[in-house]
Amino acid sequence: MISFRPLALAAAVFLFSLPLPAARAAEPVLTPHRGVYDLSLDDRRPARGIDTARGRILFETNGNLCEGYSTSFRQVVELVVNGNQVVMDVRTANFEEGDGTAFRFTSRSTENGAPRDETDGNATRAAGAIRIAVTKPRPVNSEIDGATIFPTEHLRRIIDAARAGQPILEVKVYDGAETGVKLYNATAVIGRRIEPGSGTVEEAARDTRLMGLARWPVTISYFEAGKESATPAYSIAFELYENGVSRQLVVNYGEFSLRGTLTRIDWLSENACNR
Repeated sequence: MISFRPLALAAAVFLFSLPLPAARAAEPVLTPHRGVYDLSLDDRRPARGIDTARGRILFETNGNLCEGYSTSFRQVVELVVNGNQVVMDVRTANFEEGDGTAFRFTSRSTENGAPRDETDGNATRAAGAIRIAVTKPRPVNSEIDGATIFPTEHLRRIIDAARAGQPILEVKVYDGAETGVKLYNATAVIGRRIEPGSGTVEEAARDTRLMGLARWPVTISYFEAGKESATPAYSIAFELYENGVSRQLVVNYGEFSLRGTLTRIDWLSENACNR
């Protein structure tokens, strides 16, 4: 069976370099929002054993540096695999402290309505390391490199790098996915800055708040730490706005790829933060 991993919209990165600015830009501010993406099979790439695919992603993020960041995600995909219909439903919810000291995660998935995977746990940064405590699918306690970052911090660093004209960002990322014990080396490549209002975009992306923002093409490849492989476990490509919103998704699972089109964007309430 195809391994289905949730799309981490709070992770991404870049390619062609721009001149460095004379002064450092302000810290990236992520705008609380809810985004809906319609999914379809990417027919530009071969799909081994996949006849058709369609689905939807609902992604919501709230918070700031002062309060911490909460994100929720649901991805439902209907596949026809060698003539057999398979419906995958993945739900995740995370909370990340604004200073990166702690991360809580939970995820549930079903296949054709039957329970498939369940993960719960937390990660705490202390004494130069990150301590992971997983309660589901089975109790596991471990430590990982203290230089590892969590998904929202990864997104903030990508935006920071894009603004500075940094073409590549390489970091270790922990997001609690799958069984909660995997660590990934993430290589992000950032393309040329797209000026506000430039290019043809879908109706939802013509929102006035997005049209006034710059964006960058980003591709992130995730390699499982500890494994020597030139092929990533999976990769994500998308256009990233400087407020953290994404559009034009392509998720490559190896056996096949899905394209995601932004069909709706809702802005959520924001609280002031002076950090």
